[in-house]
Amino acid sequence: MSKTIQIQELAIAITAKNLNPNIVNLDFLKYSNIISSDWEVARPPVYTKNLTQLVFQNGIVIVAQPNRIVFAEAIDTDTKDIQELQISQLAAKYVEKLPNVEYQAIGINPKGFVTFTDSNGTTNYFLNNLLASGEWREFGNAPVKAAIHLSYALEDSQLNLIINEGLLRVSEENNLAGVLFSGNFNYNITAIEQEEKLQNLVTIIQNWKSNLEIYKELINNKFLTSRIEDKNAIPFGVPISPSM
Repeated sequence: MSKTIQIQELAIAITAKNLNPNIVNLDFLKYSNIISSDWEVARPPVYTKNLTQLVFQNGIVIVAQPNRIVFAEAIDTDTKDIQELQISQLAAKYVEKLPNVEYQAIGINPKGFVTFTDSNGTTNYFLNNLLASGEWREFGNAPVKAAIHLSYALEDSQLNLIINEGLLRVSEENNLAGVLFSGNFNYNITAIEQEEKLQNLVTIIQNWKSNLEIYKELINNKFLTSRIEDKNAIPFGVPISPSM
């Protein structure tokens, strides 16, 4: 039985020269109409010289650091349709409100998780589906743990994919073992004219759905096939905490 990836989070990361994280505060975001005035934070904002972190009750996180700002949105497929994601609008508005920043690159970063009912399911998946056999696997007192970093050259970007074993927290008492697929579509902004840079940046942001479909096609058709050893593997739709 084949499995399908359940999207847990989508993030848009924008790299720029001399980005001042102190500009990205609640007042600026609301007065600039980047976020709605009725948004409420889930915990107190973090403001330091080199970091601004805003976590909202709707599952959106904004993190600004020198030279980078990240818009991330957690996804619970039981309550939120992927088509309703808001971070692309936030990222596009941010760029439009700060047009003179020297933008350099952008990443469209989906994350998805597949859980396994067997406690050794994730390890078996790595060893039996992703890694070649060899004596290196028979070392130590427990099955070897693995992580894989892959890079794919696409027509207009580079897709980096990191595959990790992990635990998905379902409740205070319950965790599920699984495999996390972390994607990164990396685009360099190479236009000479600033206006063209901004146009390219906004176009990439608005094209996030195409990136997400490529990510899902790669994972579902190339990694999550009927060859998976654990026949009890189940996809799980609880969002994980956004990580930067």
